[in-house]
Amino acid sequence: MNDLNSIIENAWKYTGDPEKLIRTFQEVFDDYRENPIYFFEYANALDFLGKEAEAIPLYQQALSLGISGKLKVQTEIQLGSSLSVTGDNESAISTLDRVQKETEDPAALIFLCIALFRSGEIRKSLRTALGFILSGNQGLLPEYNRALMQYLEEIH
Repeated sequence: MNDLNSIIENAWKYTGDPEKLIRTFQEVFDDYRENPIYFFEYANALDFLGKEAEAIPLYQQALSLGISGKLKVQTEIQLGSSLSVTGDNESAISTLDRVQKETEDPAALIFLCIALFRSGEIRKSLRTALGFILSGNQGLLPEYNRALMQYLEEIH
């Protein structure tokens, strides 16, 4: 069994050769069938190649195998994004909304706003983004908070 980090590093050398990139992951499947990081990286490669539908079950497998920490958040964000790209907006929004609430990660927020936009919920997308910016209370936002909150309420 090869070192997974080496396999991943080697696979990403083939971004210009999609078949080789995928084959690198497929060749070691039996060695890593219980490794959540393997499934995340394999899904990531498929996602990179525009094969979101194929990536989704691999992201789900990484989660079911207990991927943790920062990679769990990345897995959930990328799963949500792939669900959105494939048209499963309800699942995408649910996943990304939960991740954003749990982590308050701006990347999750952006992917959530994109999923909302793709689903036709343009106003909700805008409200979500602006609400997050306002919650940061940075710069001159405190000076304009009352007015901006009123404007935000106008976007139903």
